[in-house]
Amino acid sequence: MPGFFICSGATGYELVNRYPEKYVQGSLYFDGYTFKRSTLSKFMEDKVLEKRDSNSVVLLEGFLLNKKSLYEKYEVSSIGALLEVMYEKNGEAFFSEFNGRFSGALYDAEKKKMIVYTNQIGDKPVFYYCQNGNCIIGSELVYLADYCKETEFPLTIDEEWAYQLLTFGYVASDNTFAKQIKRLHGGDYLVICDGGIQVRTYHRFKANVNRFMGKNDEEIIDEIDSAFKKAVNMEWSKDDEYGYHHLSDMSGGLDSRMNYWVAKSMNKGKAMLMTYCKSGYLDEQIAMQVAEYWHEELLFKPLDDASFMFDIDENTAMLGGLSFYSGITGGKRMLESLDLASYGIEHTGMIGDVALGSFFNSSDELRKNSYTPLYSNKLTNRLGDNIFKLYENYPSIETYLMYVRGFHGACNTHLIRENYIEVWSPFLDIDFLQLCFDLPPEKKVGHYIYKKWMIAKYPEAANIRWEKTNGLINEGYLITTLKQLGRRLSRKVKKMIGLNSQKKWGMNPLDYWLETNTELSIYMDEYMEDAVQRVEEKCSKQLIVDLHMMYTEGNAIEKSMVLTVLSTIKQFVC
Repeated sequence: MPGFFICSGATGYELVNRYPEKYVQGSLYFDGYTFKRSTLSKFMEDKVLEKRDSNSVVLLEGFLLNKKSLYEKYEVSSIGALLEVMYEKNGEAFFSEFNGRFSGALYDAEKKKMIVYTNQIGDKPVFYYCQNGNCIIGSELVYLADYCKETEFPLTIDEEWAYQLLTFGYVASDNTFAKQIKRLHGGDYLVICDGGIQVRTYHRFKANVNRFMGKNDEEIIDEIDSAFKKAVNMEWSKDDEYGYHHLSDMSGGLDSRMNYWVAKSMNKGKAMLMTYCKSGYLDEQIAMQVAEYWHEELLFKPLDDASFMFDIDENTAMLGGLSFYSGITGGKRMLESLDLASYGIEHTGMIGDVALGSFFNSSDELRKNSYTPLYSNKLTNRLGDNIFKLYENYPSIETYLMYVRGFHGACNTHLIRENYIEVWSPFLDIDFLQLCFDLPPEKKVGHYIYKKWMIAKYPEAANIRWEKTNGLINEGYLITTLKQLGRRLSRKVKKMIGLNSQKKWGMNPLDYWLETNTELSIYMDEYMEDAVQRVEEKCSKQLIVDLHMMYTEGNAIEKSMVLTVLSTIKQFVC
């Protein structure tokens, strides 16, 4: 597992490494703290673990997209010097200028102060356990779980975590599998000093409603395009800085397409495209069209064998039990099948659909705030009151949904991807994401401004189908509606005459695969039976009853959510 680990006191604990040949190891003991890292051997000049002359320890994991500009501003030439100088000049929230996928720590020996931080969206997570004078911090939950087992620090299951996972499909709050371990929220940092620990905030996204006031669509589109180009350039230039080749996801949606398309329009060079879905589905067809247009190589992995559904324990360990194990579908198996040594960042379109687009499909939904970010409602009555009040911590329903469904949900697949390659999306760029928050919500509903931007600036990209409608984005509402109706009727007719199960349709028809793959069905049933026996002493009787009910009555996703809960408890607690 890639990342870092910090604990009070000296320890011989060794970090768990799933792919040791891919990682660079390091360890340092200073002033009563042990610092360790096991980092993916990419972008190494962006990472550091060292003691500085100022009697401090600096640690940084991940990569900074604005490193060069920060070097110029602070007149330094190494990442260690950058952290040291920024801390001296800007104080404990010195990292607030960073842009990218990062987390890290700084220990100030003179002040006896430890500062630990994650990036603005929290997709490079930090977890912490601080009780009875013991302080344990890590970027992987497995680090903390294993260390607590080794040192016999007690951990008790947080059943609020379990019920969040069984409804949202991911953990919406700062809960983890253990009551004693919490997750640091995106835009927050820890300060450990004088025997106490505080969580402080350095960044929150909040809409500036005046930014686009009085501007017409053309002016808004110009700003979108300028900001997106800047974000794409910084992301793809990171590969160029290290001499890496480009690797880009491609699906039937608009988001990964626009990341790649804008990069190509800016002459970013050749890229390897990759896609994975049910064979013959629109994602494959559309990815092939994009590859053909740009004369690019395309790797395709069909998912019809549903082999990824067998990876229960492996995926759950990487995800830390923070989202259901099958959510990444074939992504993990695709990445582990490739030789990624020459590639830098996996370029994706992560969260673009709801950043420049919207969680709401219509103005009616927006007005009513009628979006519910749940994968299952079978056990919503088991959720505590606090989870239903979580949205009160955010200035708007859109902001709440982005932090919860976007950052904690969708971006959690980064925890699997980072075992093989670094990952990023221009829609996660801090400046571009702020622009998306500032856009009037009605401009984003139904992808209104998104589609207008593509048609105005990238008409060739707009002339390739969109998986969501199987049509072009410049088609009129009536034509799009008739096509969608035709697709639904075609599926119903095929089902009626027995040509195909309706469940077979879609990018990842999990229910169809589970119904038709006897080996998979038996494997999941046996896993369920064995895991329940192993964990039931650690759980309440009610949770065990609920797990049985949901697995028996649930669809494929709900079953995988149950198995994720069981796998987490089995691996991390038992």
